[in-house]
Amino acid sequence: MKQMIIRWSWPDWVVFGIRIVWWITQVIGLCRNYTNELPMPLWVAIALSFVPFSIPFLLQQFHLRWYLISEIVLSGGFVIFLNLYSLSNVWGFIPIGFVIGILSINKSSRWTAFLSIGVVPFIVCSVTGKDWTEILFNVMLNYGIVFTLGYAFQLAILAHNQGRIIREQNRILRQHVVQIEQMTLIEERNRLSKELHDTIGHTLTSIIMGMESLRPAVTGDHLERLDALLDSSRNGLDEVRKHLHQMSMSSLHASFTSSLQKLVNKFQDTTGVEVKFRTMGDEYSVPNQIKLALYRCLQEALTNAARHGQATSIQVQLHFESKQLRIQIQDNGKGAEQLLPGFGLSTMKERMLELSGQMSVHSDPDEGTVVLCTVPRHENLQSKIRIVLVDDQQLIVDSLRMILDEQEDLQIVGTAENGKAAIDLCEQVHPDVILMDVRMPEMDGIEALKVIKEKWPDLRVIIMSTFSEVEQAVTVLQNGAVGYLLKSIQPKELIETIRLIHMGGTSITQEIAEQVFEEMKQQSLRLMEGEDL
Repeated sequence: MKQMIIRWSWPDWVVFGIRIVWWITQVIGLCRNYTNELPMPLWVAIALSFVPFSIPFLLQQFHLRWYLISEIVLSGGFVIFLNLYSLSNVWGFIPIGFVIGILSINKSSRWTAFLSIGVVPFIVCSVTGKDWTEILFNVMLNYGIVFTLGYAFQLAILAHNQGRIIREQNRILRQHVVQIEQMTLIEERNRLSKELHDTIGHTLTSIIMGMESLRPAVTGDHLERLDALLDSSRNGLDEVRKHLHQMSMSSLHASFTSSLQKLVNKFQDTTGVEVKFRTMGDEYSVPNQIKLALYRCLQEALTNAARHGQATSIQVQLHFESKQLRIQIQDNGKGAEQLLPGFGLSTMKERMLELSGQMSVHSDPDEGTVVLCTVPRHENLQSKIRIVLVDDQQLIVDSLRMILDEQEDLQIVGTAENGKAAIDLCEQVHPDVILMDVRMPEMDGIEALKVIKEKWPDLRVIIMSTFSEVEQAVTVLQNGAVGYLLKSIQPKELIETIRLIHMGGTSITQEIAEQVFEEMKQQSLRLMEGEDL
């Protein structure tokens, strides 16, 4: 009961005020006009007057139809009873008629007009001895006017409330549209940034690596021109990186918590809905893909709570847990027994599923709605491919690191400058894949390959060479390498090759693949001929 009264709007208080004034008026009339003709003591009559006031009031909170019936029967009957003993007048039911008119807005309740305007006034007038003319043209007419005023009053209230709801929803929609435009712009800029990185950035990196690999074969003036080209390419790559960084700058690149706090504050200022935001646990780095997904989900949940749930208060909790990231949005809106799967909820669910997460919604009438979105922590989305880079040219190592570090499923766990250092490094970090050069000081790639495959037969080794040499390729493949690639390989092709090899495949650079297979076939034939002899 207390919760219901707290939720009353001003029309509810108007109705309550009219009824309590009516009851006080009846009590005063009893006290002033009490006579011994009344078949009960005064205090019993006053106690009896509390029945038509309290019972309809209680029923009003639960069921409108039963309230209207009780109001007409109890309040009307009490007024008839007082008029029977001349303790009231024919207008004693007027305030109740106004209240019934207010609450009879539904079509199913319009039968109350006949009882309030016709039956009750007729009986009151009959017990007081009024003639037909006065009953029809005075009493019933005035009761009809009062009932109509109450009905019109409720229509005005409904029109006012609908106008207010429409204005609030328009304001929420405008705010929602602005945020969608901002998020769409951020996503598009991130997409363009990634596309430029995967094309121009990787192309320049490949050019630099290719020119650097040609350095030993270039002499004289050509070496100076090569150095000039390398400097120009590196400067161009630095410019590309700078522009990509500027393009990808957005509010979501800051702290994830501050990004959501900014969204909540703006929503609260725009809609007037109170939003409390809390974080639980220690914040850690969140990938942009997850940031965007949870940001959009929070945005949609806030809009639904204010627009459809008509919430006045929303609580948002962001939990940084060891294995997952969880955001919970709970409102005090009207809720629903069954939520229809609209476009917004479907989109939120799809975003979560794309990230191996999930979304759930719990709602009950008058209990609000709870939206829960969970996403596995980034490290748990998939196991990364652990890679060791082995090359005596630091520029090649740095370039490969730059290409591979951009991939979420690839992780550089160490680098080495020769075969011996690579073997020692494998003892420490236990990689999944090794990218290794052939010609290196102290121990070359072929010797290191033999030792590595003897110690770790399941370790996947990819040999990378500056030039395509068939005999060299055959040797490394026979000694256990699962890939032979040129350093001039396209970055995207290199990335896909690493993934393929990690899954159990093999790869040979296309330029010498046929020659390698032919040479291995000839070696096999020679071996068979030697056995026959």
